Amino acid sequence: MTRYSIIDDNDQLPLLEPGPKPQSRKKQPRWTIAAAATLVVFGLTSVYLSRHLPAAVSISQETSAQGLWPKTRPEVIAPGISLASFEYGLTQCELAKTPKVNPPSPRTSNPRSAMTNSTLLIKNGHLWLGDKYFDGDILVEQGVIREIRRGIVVDEESRVIDAGGRVVTPGIVDMHSHMSVDSFPGLWALTDENEMTHPTTPYVRVIDAINPGDPALKVVASGGITTSLILPGSGNLMGGEAAVIKLRPVPTLSGQDMLITAGVKDEERIWRYMKMACGENPKAVYGQEQNKMPMTRMGENYLFRQRFQEAQSLLRAQDDWCDAAYRINKTLPTHKPIDEDKLTRLSERFPENLKLESLVALLRHKTKLNIHCYLPQDLEAMVQHSLEFDFEIAAFHHALSAWQVPEVIKRAKTNITVATFADMWGYKHEAWEQNVHAPNILNKAGIPVAFKSDHPVMNARDLVHEAQKAYHYGFDEHLALQALTSVPAAALALSHRIGSLEPGKDADIVIWNRHPLRLGARPKHVIIDGAEMDFQASWTKSVEEEESRLEKPNMDVTTPENNIEKDTPSWLPPRPTTTMRLEDHGLNNPVVLSEACTPETDSFVLRNISRLYMGPGQTLTGFLSIVIENGTILCAGDKCDRDHVNWPVGSPVFEMGGSTVIPGIVSSGAPIGLAEIMSEDSTMDGYAKNDIADPDLAKKVVRAVDGLKLNGLRLQKAYRAGVTTAISQPMSYNELLAGVSVAFRTGVEATLLDSNDTIIEQEAALHFSINHGASTTVSQQIAGIRELLLAHKSKNDNSDVFARAAQGQIPVVVETNGKDEIASIVHMKRSVLQDVKFVILGGAEAYVVAKHLAQAEIAVVLMPARCYAATWQQRLCLYGPPITLDTALDILIRHGVKVALASTDSENGDARNLIWEAGWNLAHNNALTEEDAVGLVTWNLASMFGLSEKGSFETGAKADFVAYNSNPFEFGTEVLMVYGGAHRGPLCFPKQV
Repeated sequence: MTRYSIIDDNDQLPLLEPGPKPQSRKKQPRWTIAAAATLVVFGLTSVYLSRHLPAAVSISQETSAQGLWPKTRPEVIAPGISLASFEYGLTQCELAKTPKVNPPSPRTSNPRSAMTNSTLLIKNGHLWLGDKYFDGDILVEQGVIREIRRGIVVDEESRVIDAGGRVVTPGIVDMHSHMSVDSFPGLWALTDENEMTHPTTPYVRVIDAINPGDPALKVVASGGITTSLILPGSGNLMGGEAAVIKLRPVPTLSGQDMLITAGVKDEERIWRYMKMACGENPKAVYGQEQNKMPMTRMGENYLFRQRFQEAQSLLRAQDDWCDAAYRINKTLPTHKPIDEDKLTRLSERFPENLKLESLVALLRHKTKLNIHCYLPQDLEAMVQHSLEFDFEIAAFHHALSAWQVPEVIKRAKTNITVATFADMWGYKHEAWEQNVHAPNILNKAGIPVAFKSDHPVMNARDLVHEAQKAYHYGFDEHLALQALTSVPAAALALSHRIGSLEPGKDADIVIWNRHPLRLGARPKHVIIDGAEMDFQASWTKSVEEEESRLEKPNMDVTTPENNIEKDTPSWLPPRPTTTMRLEDHGLNNPVVLSEACTPETDSFVLRNISRLYMGPGQTLTGFLSIVIENGTILCAGDKCDRDHVNWPVGSPVFEMGGSTVIPGIVSSGAPIGLAEIMSEDSTMDGYAKNDIADPDLAKKVVRAVDGLKLNGLRLQKAYRAGVTTAISQPMSYNELLAGVSVAFRTGVEATLLDSNDTIIEQEAALHFSINHGASTTVSQQIAGIRELLLAHKSKNDNSDVFARAAQGQIPVVVETNGKDEIASIVHMKRSVLQDVKFVILGGAEAYVVAKHLAQAEIAVVLMPARCYAATWQQRLCLYGPPITLDTALDILIRHGVKVALASTDSENGDARNLIWEAGWNLAHNNALTEEDAVGLVTWNLASMFGLSEKGSFETGAKADFVAYNSNPFEFGTEVLMVYGGAHRGPLCFPKQV
């Protein structure tokens, strides 16, 4: 035991230093020695302190002489915080109380309308008023809607827009976007949506990262989106604070000036917004990639509860402080200055913690919480957390399984909105249970439904397409439009300003070129805060935009004047009611569907077809019939009745009610049949690796035919939509050579062995992909393609796929979007590989070299069909009206390039929507016919890939078609029958789920 001695010196502080070790003759009990030592030290210390510390109630002469304390002040300064800190804390206590309430409508001015003070009149509009239409006018002043009625008159100086009977709606509200924090064109330097350094970062803020120079702002606004909730990403459980912005360009390029609350003083309540995420994404980022918590949903929910508990403790500490402060405040004089010397002081300042401040705001019901959540167990967990810690959930986002558990969602204290996709599915396990009827199911359960984009996952410009698809699957017309406007506005607590056409609301207005629930609808005018958007002007002050002003390279083609008014612009066609039924023609034919639509039925008759697309230049109209015998087309046209053709005895006769029939749709681009869930290795064939330097590569090259997985959910959904053929290439990641694609029929019900017709071409094409993140340069990759084909060009070996490709026996597909890479392929063909049948897949910038592609007879498969500048190689994408007159598709077709459209099914499950992609441009391009549109997804692809008997109708060929009850380019049209694709018998009345 060490002994200490105290140095008793008035000029020194007390020090403790070790003394000599004591000598003991007899060992004493340790507790006795310890107790004695403690008493000695305590006694000596007390004596010392009594001599050297000031008296308890007086200030030492020395201290007073130094002037440290005024002689007029009391002897003792009460310990605690200053008056300034006390008053600051009281201010925080007041701010924690119930916030201000929104003012009563109608408002007379818009705080954001400083630059838009002129009067605007929109006349002759077909105004959508939430649940009905009204033909009349809208008067806009000071950035707000002032009046809605017929016959409004303004002076000559006022701006007047004649809507011409077109549909006028409120601006679309997108309540899930990463625009301006994940900016075009997808560079790493512009990626700011995920602070993935810790799974819970509620303290980071989107407003600190918003990029007002994001080119996407103009693009998205051109789709009629006027307000967006900009959210952090979903990599973290708690992603941070979000912000609501208007999509009107601001000359200051200030993120603060873009906020919907810019200019707001005390006239309305200002809400805060927060993003959280549960399920796969945080598990993958931290558990799978970093091997740290959360690795499971158990870990996720512990971390949620831990953070909520910390915030709850801080909230209670703040409330305790405020309670004490209010009690002290009541004792303070109100009629004279406060004497700080006599102030009763709190010992600590108002409790604050920047890391928890936003969560405390959530617990105080000052924040609208938006949660990325898919599965029932995740939805329920978040509802339980909200009940345990008393916070409110504004919306569940994505929530593709919400339709399964509406009653669980309704256990929350508030009516949670589900912000979702209409039909996007399959991109991960959480997205597997998507149901196209979910909007109806949720609505019937009393749960509000909103549609959102998740931009740039989906181009937010086309958000209206989500409402269109929901309408197609039976969602009410008005509910579909509300899901874009009033529902998200209410979920953001902004319905007093946006989401509807009413006096006092912000003048965010869209005038559509055709009814917004029709395919291809685009805004003709977009008005935000009373100002009409100019999509030809520079929005960002960027060097590129200032120089080009979106003037694309001269195509040496005069763009014709487009007349998009092919019908009444406000018309929404009624849902078709015609259907398919069986007729008895005395041929011992079945008269009930259960006997006619069977696997054994390979002979049958379709009659009363009004339109039949047989191939290029072969569109028939009238009273048409198709006769199928043993799976082969016996007759197709207007001379296939019993007077001209012997109908098969004992076979069904289907009365088609004036249907439309097209060849079976062909899918390409997406590796459908090789992967189900891209994030789950066990559901995929895997990623191919081909060494182009291997001299034996022709024997080893990866062939997609070897990895086919048939009758999966992706193939089932595609087949039910009329996709009877697929061309699928091996999947690759940052590899130049993907391998050899396979063309196969999609309707096989089990395995490759169940039909002799499954495989159309084992070696459909040779596939390359130019990658900007590969281990080799782009120039090396171009050279690799050239050298590999040249090395095999002269070989006379039909088993060598490279020789066949170099000699033009099978096409060579090169996936790339950039104009310069495409130009290199054109040059390669011209100079050394004249026989190669190149096909460009991707092709966003292919229009720049359209003339050269046509001369070189190089085909283009656009993927996606509607491009957007998600990458550097797509930044010259042509968006079409109202930004540009044309799209790449329009220009390529005009130059005579053979064009087709591919799906991006592995990313969003859209193979079933190929017919809609084909018809999109019909709304603005008069030169494009419906026959042309059908060809984009049928015979054009069959021609590019040399698929005989596919993509068209030919007498004597295998029957392969899809029949619709009306025009397939109008939403609401249903598939009556799909036949072919190696499916046994006709598939009657196929339904999407």
